[in-house]
Amino acid sequence: MKTGAIAICGLSVIPVRAKPDDTSEIVTQLLFGEKIEYLEIQNQWIKVEIAHDQYVGWIDHKQVLELSDNSSFLLHPPSQYQQEAALKLETPWGIQTILKGSPILSPSKNFTIDGYQFKWIDSEPKQYSKDIIELAKSYLNAPYLWGGRTPFGIDCSGFSQTVYHQIGYRLNRDASQQVLQGSPIHFDEQKSGDLAFFASEKTGNITHVGIILPEHKIIHAHGRVRIDTLNEKGIFNEEKAYYSHQFHSIRRYDI
Repeated sequence: MKTGAIAICGLSVIPVRAKPDDTSEIVTQLLFGEKIEYLEIQNQWIKVEIAHDQYVGWIDHKQVLELSDNSSFLLHPPSQYQQEAALKLETPWGIQTILKGSPILSPSKNFTIDGYQFKWIDSEPKQYSKDIIELAKSYLNAPYLWGGRTPFGIDCSGFSQTVYHQIGYRLNRDASQQVLQGSPIHFDEQKSGDLAFFASEKTGNITHVGIILPEHKIIHAHGRVRIDTLNEKGIFNEEKAYYSHQFHSIRRYDI
């Protein structure tokens, strides 16, 4: 291991932590095949920068596949992301389940990356519709997980980021970063697929994001990925008859 080295996530999903400690909070997750660069090394821990969103955090070095200095491995276009719930891939560490939202390293049945051998089991990734609403709804009832990015646990900005990745747009990781991308849209000019942002009543900071649906609805991760009502005041939870989030703004992204 050395600083400046390049690696890819070698497991289905691994935690990226705020500090080099197993008890530190998870700030995001790496999905199989996502690319990183080593910034700092402390014993088993590596501080990394994630290639697709420049997010920084700490991972366990035993969970990644390091590439050689002259590796020709490149990230695939952001539209080439797996949209099935899961596929089986034979990897250098055995057969693994590759989750929705992971980059497609290759659609070929057998392929090699920097000397590492891979083989899709039974089926290969296929091209799917880029309908953002269909993709968003495929995550319904995924449990909320701070730092999560998969159907088995996801947070609000991880949800918007991962869905947008699958239709070809690279969003940043946090809601406070995503609100700085794209173009501002007036509430009355919203359309399905726009992102709505919500702010803390106390600080005014952006703390939440969701994907706008037709008929004044929004899909977002709050306890679970769920659909609620959106109006100019915020998100109204009809099940419990209260506003869960205070409206801030809407952004649109060129896809």
